[in-house]
Amino acid sequence: MYFPFLRGKQYELTAIRELAPRIANNLFKPIIEPVRNNLLPLTKTIKNINFYGFSPLIIVNPDLGDFKSERKNLLKEINALDGSLIFEPCLKINDNPDDSIIRSLKNPPSLFIPEILDESADVYLDNYDYIIVPVDTPETEFTNLKKIIIIDDPFQKKTRNADYKEKSNFSSLHTNFQTKENVVGFSDYTIVGSEYSESGGPAFVVTIHLSYIDKKHNQMLVRHFSSPPSKSPANPGGKFHEALTNAIEFIEDNPDVFYETQGIEELLKLYKNEHFPGLGLLKKISIQHHIETLCIYLDK
Repeated sequence: MYFPFLRGKQYELTAIRELAPRIANNLFKPIIEPVRNNLLPLTKTIKNINFYGFSPLIIVNPDLGDFKSERKNLLKEINALDGSLIFEPCLKINDNPDDSIIRSLKNPPSLFIPEILDESADVYLDNYDYIIVPVDTPETEFTNLKKIIIIDDPFQKKTRNADYKEKSNFSSLHTNFQTKENVVGFSDYTIVGSEYSESGGPAFVVTIHLSYIDKKHNQMLVRHFSSPPSKSPANPGGKFHEALTNAIEFIEDNPDVFYETQGIEELLKLYKNEHFPGLGLLKKISIQHHIETLCIYLDK
């Protein structure tokens, strides 16, 4: 199973709400790390995808965004907003996790260990549901664990959109995760990457990132469609149209490269209607396409 790792930004939450009626719930299970004090969009998303049989993993002690300086036990706050929600609490094991959160749980939480599995995590390893560990965790550790999800950060993120080439390697984890002992699924940070930022900088170049499976090697790669170099961030809508034109021309000339996903359908519609949805919605489309591409591959 695929466990896409998402932050609780609006466009990421919208991405999985729109995918839920489209993809079987035995193919992917989202992991969500909240980053906003306003939890209403998160609870709306959980309720929406619950309707389609999804029970997401929610990190209940986040430390990014609005929670960087003020740590909270979000489990109580989420349940106070809507006690009918179905989700699985996930504890992020950082330098100083709050043991009171574990004591407040009726059932064992899942564990997210973002950097390294060391002795400081041992106290939590006796009783948990899933455990999410980095892809470079020594495989000798796997024999002592159960229900492992391997998380990777393979998107080759550039400082400037102008630095992206035509394509880049992504990962082959979707093909080999089951060969590792006690591993039940794999995860990645989609085309966003693990590094968290509140917002992007000025768009001197607009780039559309579209994932695909190289059918010869079953390797996932990413195609990057960029507008021409520019010395000004002005006219993002025009830059988007230039990048979109490059993408659509490639899709039409190479119909077998990308799976027919909701993201591709949206890009075709935007091109036909000559509409610029904003850069946040563009990222939503790329995330949706990435998740659905991996789910189609797993379903095949």
